[in-house]
Order: sequence, then structure tokens, then C-alpha cells
Amino acid sequence: MDTHELLTKKKEVIAAADEIRDRVYKELNGDWRPDDSKRFDELTAEADKFQQAIDRIAKLDSLQRSVEEADRPEGRRSAPNPVETRQRQEQRSGAKITDHDRGEALRAWMTAGAPGYDVSAEQREMARRCGINIDSKRLDFSLAPSSLKPTAPDANGLRASADDIRSWQTKYTEQRAALTGAQATTTTGGYTVPDEIMQALEVALLAFGGMRQTSRIIRTGTGGPMPIPTTNDTSNKGELIGENITATELEMTFGQLVMDAFKYTSKYILASIEFLQDTSINAPEFLGSALGDRIARITNDHFTLGTGSSQPNGIVTAATASGITTAAAQNVTYDNLVDLEHSIDPAYRANSRFMLHDSALKIIKKIKVLQYSGDVSGVPLWVPGLASGAPDTILGYSYTINQSLAATGAGSKSIVFGQLSKYIIRDTKDVTLLRLDELFALLGQVAFLALSRHDGDLLDAGTHPVKYLVQGP
Repeated sequence: MDTHELLTKKKEVIAAADEIRDRVYKELNGDWRPDDSKRFDELTAEADKFQQAIDRIAKLDSLQRSVEEADRPEGRRSAPNPVETRQRQEQRSGAKITDHDRGEALRAWMTAGAPGYDVSAEQREMARRCGINIDSKRLDFSLAPSSLKPTAPDANGLRASADDIRSWQTKYTEQRAALTGAQATTTTGGYTVPDEIMQALEVALLAFGGMRQTSRIIRTGTGGPMPIPTTNDTSNKGELIGENITATELEMTFGQLVMDAFKYTSKYILASIEFLQDTSINAPEFLGSALGDRIARITNDHFTLGTGSSQPNGIVTAATASGITTAAAQNVTYDNLVDLEHSIDPAYRANSRFMLHDSALKIIKKIKVLQYSGDVSGVPLWVPGLASGAPDTILGYSYTINQSLAATGAGSKSIVFGQLSKYIIRDTKDVTLLRLDELFALLGQVAFLALSRHDGDLLDAGTHPVKYLVQGP
């Protein structure tokens, strides 16, 4: 099915869910029977699946367009050719280096440590031309200079747009091309690892969890302490003075938020020699996705609930209590959400959004708000986005699902609201990939391990841009 057909199907199942919800409120006064609740959940889950299918089509379209863009002749490009430096190196070597060559060079590096496997002279030459040292057990590569930041929201939060993917590829193709010659003879490997491993790692980090979809990402070349100045001048006001009257002084008070760089590991990943040698396997994408998913899971947990002691300060830990407690552990009302909305200063609300656990969203989807005296049907609080690219909303605000938040339960903080972009994630630019040859040699396997450094904290000078509500007893 194409996007239009999927949108039509999504509208149909949402309409069916609306019928159930209307009947529950009209005929049963809002008393959800088990069979109604089950069917409603099935329909909304089906709508989510249609949205995921729409997202996959959009992602594939963006990747295809990026490939077409990369294949255009130099004379048709509106911007400088990002692969010019690489082409000069290829001309010096006497042969064009293709993406397939770079993928095979990385595969040769991955298999070089496998027991009983000898890398051929042809593979060594290919790796040398691509800037990869076969004999090194370590590869260093860089994440994007700036975050792969999504711009187009979908029903479950934010996803990378086609422009994001193309921007990422242009930046990295240009950067790796510039480093190819200089890094080709280093003992730690080069920066010419194929686009796929970078892109797979970036997309995995971005898509998993939710925190990277809403936060501001800062990437630095080193991991030293990074101070960010803060100031709260909201209580200071100017003054009215008469003619020839000297103005008085009112100093601003500054503070700072210091970002560290805590070291994370993917834990090692095992791969058999048969797996690595299989030509049908996209080795760069395999590595990038596997490493990205693992690092994304642990960092998203810490960016959400981290204690701030020897680990990032999570957004819930750093946020401020709204003073709102629901009446019961499995209950969220319209009034609760309105009170949470208005606990945030109006200066922040224009760019605010909800972040919540899926169990909280399930409750909110069933809420209907009566519009007038005698109204027995009401208007749903949760509004689905039925146009392509339009987000689902709660109280008119977009939302992001984050399963690292606590599920609904007594005392849990399952919903936060505010200007989530005030949360800052700090990445160090370099990621290290280690090849562990000997650890599982007797099993005919090679282990791979990624190391990276990150930190996160909420930029709050005292104005409390993010707040949470608490589930009741």
C-alpha cells in the first residue's frame, strides 16, 4: 500500500475507535466494559501500525532521494561537490573507490581477527585505499559535527526528515574525504568507514527512546568539562525616570551548568566468521544498528531518570514538581493535564510538548471532554493527525513517547510537560570501535565493542521550563 492508502486505513480504524468511545459515553456513561476496552486498544494499536508503515515509506523515500542526489553529475550540483577531495585521492590511486569497496574494506577489517581466516592481498589493498588499517584492532570515527536533528513530527514524536538525512550525508562525505589521505597510514585506522555505519548509528541513536528527539544536542571534539552559562533575570524590571535623572544599576547574576562526558560501552557483540563472510550481509549497517541501539537504550534511560551522580542528570530528576497529583494510580483527568499545562510559564508554553509513557497515553486516549450541559458524547482530548506528516496532539500540543519514563502506578512520574529542548545532551565527537580477536577464538567468533562518551542535563536557571505530575495512590 502507498501512503495515501495507509492514511485511509488509519482514518478508518480511528473512526471505528471513535464509535466505540462515543457509545461508551452515550450509552454507558463512560463505564468501559472489558470487551469495549480491548477492542478500542486493538484499533488504536492498529492505527499506530499504519503510522509506522507510513514512517517507513517516508524514510525509504528520503534515503532513495539522498542516493539520487549523491549520484548527480558534478555540473548539476547547486553546492560544492562534497566528495571532491575523495575523488582526487581516487585519481591518484588509479581507480575509483565505490561505496561497495568501502563496505568490503570494513568487512575485511572485521574478519581479519577471525580464527583461521587469512585476509587476502586484494582485501588488504582495498582496505589501504579506503584508509583502514587491517592490522589495527581499533577504529576511531566521528559522529556528525552537529546532531542529526529531526524537523517533521509524526504521531509518536519526531523522526528524521529527508533533508536531515541528506545534510548528514553531505557533511560526512566531505569530512571523511578530507581526512582520507592523512589517516590512511595511522595505527588506529581511518575516518573513511562507509556512510552506512555512521548513518545507522545516528538513526539508531535518534529513533530510540525519545530524549534525542526533543533535546538540544551539542557535540564536542574532546570530553573535557563544558560549562554553559545560565542567568535568571525574570524578576528584574526596568524603571521610569524623569528628565536629567540618573538611571540606577541592577546587576545580572550568572551561574553555570557544567557538562561532563561519561563513558558508555555497547558491551561486546559476537559475530561468527560465517556471518561476517556472508556477502549478503551489510556489515556497516549491522554494526551501526547494533551498537547504536545498545548505546541508545542505556543513555536514554539516563537522560530520562539519571541521578546526576556519576551519570547524566535525567530530565525527570532535573525537572520541577508541578504540584499536581492524580486521584488514583491509573487515572489522569482533563483537569490534571490543564493544570500541568498552566504550571509552565507562558513564555515557555509556545514551544512546549508532552513526554509520556505509553501506559499514560493509553489512559489519555480514552478521555472525552463534555462541551456543554447535557452533552453525553464529548470531544476527545487526544486528537489524531490525519494528514500526512501531521502529529497527533494532546490539548493541542505534540507529544513524544518515552518508555524510559515510569509506567503509570502509585507515585510514578509518567508525564512531563514543558520546553523539552531545554534539556541538553552532550556527545563527544569520536566513537571507538574495538575488535577483540582472541576472546572467543575457540568458538570461531569475533567480538566487537564500541565506546562513546555522553552527558545530559536540564538548562534551568530557576524558571523551571519542564515540570511533571505525580500519579496518586
